[in-house]
Amino acid sequence: MTSAPADAPPARDRVLLDLSPLTTNKAFRRLWLGTAVASIGEQMTVMTVGLQVYALTGSTFAVAMVAGTALIPMMFVGLYAGTLADRLDRRRLALGCTIVSWLSIGGITAHASLGGDLLWLLYGLTLINSVAGTAGNITRRAIVPRLLPRHLLPAAGALNGINLGIMTTVGPLLAAAAVTTGGFTLAYWVDLVLHTAAFLGIYSLPAILPDHKPIKNAMHTFKEGIAFLASAANTRFALLLDLVAMTLAQPRVLFPALGASVLGGGATTVGVLTAGSAAGTILSGIFSGRLGKVRYHGRAIVRSTHAYAFAMAAAGAVLLGYGLLPDPGEIARPVTIGVLTLVLVLTGVTDNIATIFRMTMLQSAVPDHLRGRVQGVFSTVVQGGPRLGGVLTGAVATATAAWSPLLFGGLTMTLLIWLLARGNHTFHAYDGENPTP
Repeated sequence: MTSAPADAPPARDRVLLDLSPLTTNKAFRRLWLGTAVASIGEQMTVMTVGLQVYALTGSTFAVAMVAGTALIPMMFVGLYAGTLADRLDRRRLALGCTIVSWLSIGGITAHASLGGDLLWLLYGLTLINSVAGTAGNITRRAIVPRLLPRHLLPAAGALNGINLGIMTTVGPLLAAAAVTTGGFTLAYWVDLVLHTAAFLGIYSLPAILPDHKPIKNAMHTFKEGIAFLASAANTRFALLLDLVAMTLAQPRVLFPALGASVLGGGATTVGVLTAGSAAGTILSGIFSGRLGKVRYHGRAIVRSTHAYAFAMAAAGAVLLGYGLLPDPGEIARPVTIGVLTLVLVLTGVTDNIATIFRMTMLQSAVPDHLRGRVQGVFSTVVQGGPRLGGVLTGAVATATAAWSPLLFGGLTMTLLIWLLARGNHTFHAYDGENPTP
């Protein structure tokens, strides 16, 4: 059984990414590398399923419902997985989730290899993969504070952002290349191979058993987690801001339609746009060294989330401007794609900064024996929010135009964040050196 390492102050100031979590802890390094490789394949499947569903239906709403069908199951599984992460060996739980996820990807691959076009099967297998991935992510996030001291958690969050950026940059671009070269089947096969790396990262971990009092029954454990959140104002508000940001505008569900008709370029355009926000995530991670020096994490979360909202509204404005052109021509299209990609880079930068501080808050302010349950609620927001946002974005875009959910969603988000945060002095004063849940 591993215990949280002793904390110590950071050694020196820096501008670039702090690699200390990778260089000082072999278990974290293996976990991070395995997750990074597997996540690239995961994003390949996310994009490829979206392209295949759009090819079968021609509907943006149908693409959005790939995520939407998993929303309710993921909410329940996320909460229950958090309870399990506080009651069981987290290593074994993460390994079991990875096996289920790998098998579901294998089913999607077999379906494509046989030339299948069953929409319900794609939805069903994607749902299983999403649910297993959610439970696995909850468990892995609860593992990290048991491997690293508190002062390295912001650096671990930045490394997680690098991971996220790599997977959402390389994954879609590989998917676009694979679909263009060998169709949907090739893309799924590549994911199946890459996803095996997740086993290596988790299997080599030590046992991570509950480090608290004797285990109670599952319902009592769940109620204990809810009672903690009811009293944890800072944690609760951080989750609320994330929920607002994730549900009001989700551009990714629009990308297949933008590539197929609005902007053109097909899978290549989808890959480039998807890689835009991911590139921003990577950039903010690379230059994240000074984030470890930021003391007031609540203030940083509010400001970066506000910037994210402005960037999302700007993305909608770019698409609106393109739609108002009487004759776009051959020059306007690549220019619009380029400008839109740059705006999406900004969304990736701001979202990742908020995520780093939010994750640090949840990992440092929450006691270990409650960490799995709080991560379960966080995962419900992180995984469920974008899916709900995707459904809303797809529905609004289908009823109106592609630009409207981003422009109006971004503006609404900006107003809501201002209204929610203006009177919350406790969250603004949250001190990362003295974390209070």
